[in-house]
Amino acid sequence: MKKKVSKFLIILLVILISIFTGYEYPDLVEVPKKYVHFLMNKLGLRDNFLNKKINKEVLKNFDQDDFLEFKGNSFSVFLSKVKSYEGKSAALIIKRTDENKIDYEIFTQDGFLIKKNEASEINLPLFYHNDPNHSSGVKSVFINKNEYFALISSKTIFCLSASLISLKNSKELIKSDCLPDVDEADFDALGGAYVKKDDGILLTIGTPTHKSEIIGKLSQLQSSIFGKILFIKNEELFNNSNEKIEYDIFSLGHRNPQGLVIKDDFIFSLEHGPQGGDELNIIFEGKNYGWPVVSYGTRYSDGKSYQRSHSKNNFEEPLFIFSPAIAPSSLNVCPKNLENYYKGKNCLIGLSLRAMSIIIFLLDDSNSKVINVEKILLDKRLRHFGLNIHSKLFVDDKNHFYITADNDGLYKVRFDKFR
Repeated sequence: MKKKVSKFLIILLVILISIFTGYEYPDLVEVPKKYVHFLMNKLGLRDNFLNKKINKEVLKNFDQDDFLEFKGNSFSVFLSKVKSYEGKSAALIIKRTDENKIDYEIFTQDGFLIKKNEASEINLPLFYHNDPNHSSGVKSVFINKNEYFALISSKTIFCLSASLISLKNSKELIKSDCLPDVDEADFDALGGAYVKKDDGILLTIGTPTHKSEIIGKLSQLQSSIFGKILFIKNEELFNNSNEKIEYDIFSLGHRNPQGLVIKDDFIFSLEHGPQGGDELNIIFEGKNYGWPVVSYGTRYSDGKSYQRSHSKNNFEEPLFIFSPAIAPSSLNVCPKNLENYYKGKNCLIGLSLRAMSIIIFLLDDSNSKVINVEKILLDKRLRHFGLNIHSKLFVDDKNHFYITADNDGLYKVRFDKFR
C-alpha cells in the first residue's frame, strides 16, 4: 500500500513540475510533454487522448469536377467533395497562398489539425479532456492576428470545466468554474461560435448538458460563463502578463448557440433548443434570452413544456423557432450570388446536423420578421462553414463556399441555375 501511495505522489510531483514548467517556459517541455501525458493518462486525466489516431487511409482528395445537383425552390445547389477525413470538425479556416491557391486548415474535435494530407496533434494543455461519454474535446478554434485560440473541455481529478486557451503556448486564458452534476455534462452543448468586431471578439459559451437542470441554471448566473455570449477585447487576448484575461458578458440566458454572424451591424445567433424550440435570435447587448426558464421546446426528462412567453418574463423573444428541432450548427451571411438574387431582402444561411440541410433565411429589410425559410436537404450532418482569416465566409472565384460534414469530409457548394 505504501509503495502505491509513493508511486502516486511521485507521478503527481512530476505532473505539477511539468505544469509549472509548461506555463512558465513552454519551449522547454515540448519533448518531455508526451511522457507527462502518458502519466496523466494512467491517472485518468487525459482520457486516452494519446491513443487517438487519425486514419491516414481515409485522408484523401477528390476530383472536384464531380458534382451532385440538389433542387431548391428557385435555384439549384451543386455539391462536390473536396477531402475525406474521420471525426467532427471544430473549425474550418481557409487561406489563399501567394500563388492564389487555397489552403484548408481543418481542426478536429479530438485535437488534430489536418492540412493537405497530413494530420498533426495541436498544442493542447495537459488537462485537456477528450472523453466520448461527455462529447468533450476541442469545440471551436479561431484565428486573430495570426494567432490561434481554442475553446476546449478540461478535466482534473476533481473538476470538469471549460477553457479558452491560446494554441501558441497552450496557456489557459479563461476557465469556467467546475461543473456540478458531472455525470450529466455534455460538451456538445458548449457552443463555440464567434465573430470578430473591430475591437474584439464575441464568443458563445453554451450550457454543456443534455438535460441537467442544475447545469442549465448556470446560464442565468452572472458568475458563470456558461449560457453566455462573451465579449473579449483584442488587447486581452494578447495580454500575456495576467494569469487570466478579462471579459464582459454581452448577453445571457442561452442554451447552446452554435451559429453567430454580424450583418449590417445586426448580430444574429442560431441556437439549439431542447426537444424542439431551436431559435434564430437577434442579439442585443445586455439582454437575457431566457434559458432555462422559457423555451418553445419541451423537457428531455419528462416531455413537459417550459414557460412559453419570453416577453412576459422580461426576456427577448426569438425571431424564429424550429419545431421539431433541426439541430443547427453554423450561421453566416449568404454568398453574394444568392444575396443578389434576393436583393431587397436580408439573407442568412445556416447548417444543420439533425435536418442534414442547408437552411436559408430571408428577413425583411428591418430584420424584424423572417419571411421565408428554405431547407435544402443534403443528407449529411453539416457542421462548419469555411471562414477566412478575418472570420468571414470564404467564397472562391467561382462562387463556391465550403462546409464540413461529420465523419465524412470537406465539401464545396455553389448556388446556380437561378430561375
